[in-house]
Amino acid sequence: MRKDLRQPVPRTQSHTVESVVAIAKHPIHPMLVTFPIAFLSMVVVADGLYLWLRAPFWAELAFWLNVGGLGFGVLAGIVGTMDMMSIRVVRRHVSAWNHFIVAVMVLAMAALGVWLRLPDHAAAVWPWGLLSSSVMALLVAVAGWLGGTLSFRHGVGVYGDEETETPKGRDVEDTPPAE
Repeated sequence: MRKDLRQPVPRTQSHTVESVVAIAKHPIHPMLVTFPIAFLSMVVVADGLYLWLRAPFWAELAFWLNVGGLGFGVLAGIVGTMDMMSIRVVRRHVSAWNHFIVAVMVLAMAALGVWLRLPDHAAAVWPWGLLSSSVMALLVAVAGWLGGTLSFRHGVGVYGDEETETPKGRDVEDTPPAE
């Protein structure tokens, strides 16, 4: 039976970079991005269902998914930008800047979608609403991929290395350099 209750850590794990904007070491940005990812990726689905079924409910849903995704996206973007600008090692990652740029493009497409749909939710779906929501879904996938690369490959925005903790604090000599 195992006496140590700590989670096993593989030797090949990359050095982690703790998030500055966190609650009890839980980074806020990864918690918030789930909402805009879900909302904005479903706008194109709702558009397609409206065009197929001609039920105004789907055009209305697409509008509100767009609004909710834009609102949560702006909030997640503010928190993510605070993290990026506060941690020097994150600013040095090309993936961080790529993620930032694509995320801004997602927010611009979401704002375009809200602007297009605001006067008449159903009339805006074909063709421009569907085109903008399709491009937005593609950009959401790219931004999510880049954000996942930052977290899972580079260890950005995750718990810090607890293996290198000493009674006096972090052991700087044993901490591997950040990528």
